[in-house]
Amino acid sequence: MAPVKSAQRVVEVFEYFAQRRAPATLSQVSSALGYPASSTFALLNTLRDLGYLDYSREERTFVPTVRAALLGIWVNDALLADGTIVRLMYRLRDETGCTVVLGIQSGLQVQYISVVKGSTATTGATDVAAGALRPLLRSAVGRVILTLKTRAELRALVSRINAQEPAARKVGLADLQARLDECRARGWDYSEGATTPGSGTVTMLLAAPRHQPPMVLGLGARIGVLRENRERFVESLRTVVDLHREHMEALPQTFVASRTAGR
Repeated sequence: MAPVKSAQRVVEVFEYFAQRRAPATLSQVSSALGYPASSTFALLNTLRDLGYLDYSREERTFVPTVRAALLGIWVNDALLADGTIVRLMYRLRDETGCTVVLGIQSGLQVQYISVVKGSTATTGATDVAAGALRPLLRSAVGRVILTLKTRAELRALVSRINAQEPAARKVGLADLQARLDECRARGWDYSEGATTPGSGTVTMLLAAPRHQPPMVLGLGARIGVLRENRERFVESLRTVVDLHREHMEALPQTFVASRTAGR
C-alpha cells in the first residue's frame, strides 16, 4: 500500500529537524525535502497552528516545539531513569492536588501542550485539556511569557491583539507593563477567573531547551484553594522549576536552555 502523502510529509518534516537540530526557513525545508514552496508553506503553518512548530517572525524560521517532543514522552519515561517535565508535573499534582499545565505561546495566544489533571476537590469541575488556548495578555501563563519581551515587542503585541478585541477586553499598555514589572520582581504570576469562572492559576517560567519558545508551568485550582495555599504552591512550583533547570544545565551544550525562569 502506498503511503499517504500528507502523513509522510509530516514525518519527513520532523525527521529533517531531528537531523538539522536547529531552526530552518521555509525555503530551507522546501529545498531539503524537495517539496513545492506552496505546499511546504501550508504544511508548516498547519503544524504551527497545531502547536507542533514555533515560528520566529524576526528570523523567519520554524522549529519543533516541546509539544512535538511530548508525543513520545511515555517512551522516554519508560526507558530513562532521570527526571522529565511530565514526571515533574505529576510530582506537582501529587503535592498540591492542583491541575498542572505546561504552556507555550502560539501566535497571539497561549496553548497548553501538556495537562496533568488534579483532584476534583481541589480543582472543581473544570475540564482543561492539552490544546486549550488562553489569552496572551490576560492570563497568568501569558503574562509570564510576556516578561521576556522587549518594550517594542510588547507594544506590537498589544496593538495587534487589541485590534481584534471588543472595547471591554482591550488591555492598556501601561497597566500591562506595570503588572509585568511585578511579575519579573517576584518570579511568578497569578490570575483569578481569567478564563474559567471560579478558578485561578499561579504560574512560573520553566527553563526551555535551546531554540524553543518560552515554557510556562502552572497550577490551576478553585480560587479559594489558591488563595489559602498560594505561598505553598509557589514554593512547590519553584522547587520543580529549580530541579528542571539543574537537569537542563547538565545536558550537552546542544540542548542547553536559551531561556531560564525568573527568581
